[in-house]
Amino acid sequence: MSEDRKANKDRRRFLKIAGGGAVLVPIIGLTGCSGGEDSAPASATKPMTDAAATAKDAAKTLEAEAKSAAAEVKAAAPTGAEMPRLATDDAQAKSLSYVEDATTIDSARLPRYQAGQDCSNCVLFQDKDGAEWAGCSIFPGKLVKATGWCSVYAPRPG
Repeated sequence: MSEDRKANKDRRRFLKIAGGGAVLVPIIGLTGCSGGEDSAPASATKPMTDAAATAKDAAKTLEAEAKSAAAEVKAAAPTGAEMPRLATDDAQAKSLSYVEDATTIDSARLPRYQAGQDCSNCVLFQDKDGAEWAGCSIFPGKLVKATGWCSVYAPRPG
């Protein structure tokens, strides 16, 4: 649970930093459009130049912090080996009739199922090199078994 909280905290930090950078970009753009030497006296452009330099420094700092936060979030994100396997007694799994072995499905009880359908040939299955367990778009953060099936099954094209 603490890993989830840390990941959420890192994501929030990244979004906060990225949002701050998004605010500074228009300011930097406006200060860069202040005109040339012909458009205003030197005394009028000097404060703008100082503000532009300060804004550019702040933007560079925010960009560096955003990259750092993004790297931290990526490092904290669970890999396939760290994600939990979807339990058949999970509420969402039950509501979508998920089973770990599609060959055990009673087609009278689940008429949508057709022989040969399983997670490994579903478009939602996020297979990596023929893995026995992989992610699924329907069950984010959980692994589903390649031989499994659920009522959201959608065949891969081709």
